Amino acid sequence: MDRTQSYSHSKGLVALGTLVLGMAAASSTVAQAPTGPTAHTTFKSGKAYYHAIHVDMSRSDIAATTYYNPRLRSFSATAQEVQPIAAITGTFFAWENQQPVADVIVNGQKEATGYRGSVLAVDWFGKVSIFDAPVKKAVDYFPYRHALRGMVRILRKGKVCPDPRSQGFRDSRIWGSAARTAVGLTEKGKLVMVATTSSVTLSQLAGALKSRGAVDAVSLDGGGSTMLYYRGKYKVSTTRPLSTVFMIEKKNVYDELYTKHMQRIGWNQSSGALQGVLQDLNARGK
Repeated sequence: MDRTQSYSHSKGLVALGTLVLGMAAASSTVAQAPTGPTAHTTFKSGKAYYHAIHVDMSRSDIAATTYYNPRLRSFSATAQEVQPIAAITGTFFAWENQQPVADVIVNGQKEATGYRGSVLAVDWFGKVSIFDAPVKKAVDYFPYRHALRGMVRILRKGKVCPDPRSQGFRDSRIWGSAARTAVGLTEKGKLVMVATTSSVTLSQLAGALKSRGAVDAVSLDGGGSTMLYYRGKYKVSTTRPLSTVFMIEKKNVYDELYTKHMQRIGWNQSSGALQGVLQDLNARGK
């Protein structure tokens, strides 16, 4: 091999090495395609690094739930008790009374009340939805088994849209920069749970969710409460006790409580139909 060939060969090896290193660096910041019913990925959006849990909600053996603590409690204790697949920080709470400042629905029962922000809800068939609610207006939660209100809407139909003030929030720290958590839904109904310890704005957080395929998303509590847990390990840990948590559990959606709820709906419909017939008969008798 002459000098020209040697130089060309060496140059090619350097180029190949640079390409390999570049691909390795990219793979450390860009999320791998998630596989299976649940998957953990890491990715970079802007200058911030994120952890994400992707969940296929079409499976009947995986359920999204809310967990409520009457008093603030370390999530480590909650995790030992419930053993969820994944979990993320829930809604805002007040330090003075340790109670959520938003609606909290657990297994069809309202545990706390608040009248602002968007809703992250799970119906009795296990479907997760995100919707807005008018400030100071109550929400009919009968169709939902689990729900958390008090969320800031950051992504709506694919558009970045944070506007905390219009949703009843007054604390300026909410729309500043902070460590944050969020939950989003893709067009196909897949769930994305995201957390970052980087200091980001709500708009930057929305952009990160959008890069994961989410079209609708809400920001949950953050700052010192930021937490993300997956399969027995913290991806983002917190020493702060929490009031509520949004979780993914390995359980059948169609359990005994689901059956009782459906029976209650059937009874209500039958009772309503019977009352209609009786009223019609009374009207004809007159």
